[in-house]
Amino acid sequence: MSLFKISRLSLPILMGLLAAPLHAQLPERFQNYPLATPGETGEFVAPMFNGWIRNEDRSITMIFGFANRNRTAVIDVPLGPNNKIEPAQFQGAQPTHFPVYKRRGFVGIQERGAFAVTVPPDMADIDVVWTLTSGGNTWSIPGNAGSAAYEMSAAEMASGSLKPAIRFDMDGPESVDPVGIYAERKFVSVGEPLTLSAHIQDRGVRDQYSGNDRLYYPLGTYWVMHQGPAAPEIEIGEMRGRDRADEYTGDPNSNEWTEVSNQLTFPEPGEYIIRLRVDNFEAPDSQFDNVCCWSNAYFPVTVNP
Repeated sequence: MSLFKISRLSLPILMGLLAAPLHAQLPERFQNYPLATPGETGEFVAPMFNGWIRNEDRSITMIFGFANRNRTAVIDVPLGPNNKIEPAQFQGAQPTHFPVYKRRGFVGIQERGAFAVTVPPDMADIDVVWTLTSGGNTWSIPGNAGSAAYEMSAAEMASGSLKPAIRFDMDGPESVDPVGIYAERKFVSVGEPLTLSAHIQDRGVRDQYSGNDRLYYPLGTYWVMHQGPAAPEIEIGEMRGRDRADEYTGDPNSNEWTEVSNQLTFPEPGEYIIRLRVDNFEAPDSQFDNVCCWSNAYFPVTVNP
């Protein structure tokens, strides 16, 4: 089966992937369809296109996520024929590790904005197609800038929220979007703890909007294996902004940079990429459901025996 014509089928497919089934059990002939009750294991992972942004230089940023239909099974699909992006120049940005998510509401099982690619202006009208094969199914999802319904904005939200900033070094490059930046490669041995760190900042411009109780919010963080042969032990997987509030100065009008760090231990040798997502979901106009507001950063790690 294929979802290549996603522009016409996106809504029913999305509902099938994310909504709870209407009946506890369907006839056997319907069991392989998206509305069937998902199993604990043996289900597929579906690639998702979350939307596109036209940048100031007329390039196009295409944002992708995924939905793991398994209720408990984490799926790994290595880069290659079963996990590929075309055109090939964009291959390698996608995840190979697909955790199970059990969020409430419409977001449900989907992980939005796991990665993004930027298409240059002279290729702005092409399809960037992500194909995944798992659970006996092959799904292909095209990202393109052909539908206004999928167009997103990089500008401030209703009350001035913007995607947070991430830097590995205060004098280095900065990420302010899902495309993210990559740190210098780290080297570590199996079983040896590795500390990864970054600097983060709320970039909101809320002073330009009335009714805001504060100008800046503590940021949340989420650390996850993006690519790799075996999931590492991560000391702190996810921390909400409200739980990180004590790390800030307490001044709601200060947007000082804050350093965040995490300790990871890898069980197998190989090449890994760890993704750090930084969000400001504590702000009233920022919400994961609306694909706002967070940024990505990636840590390549080589693990030796």
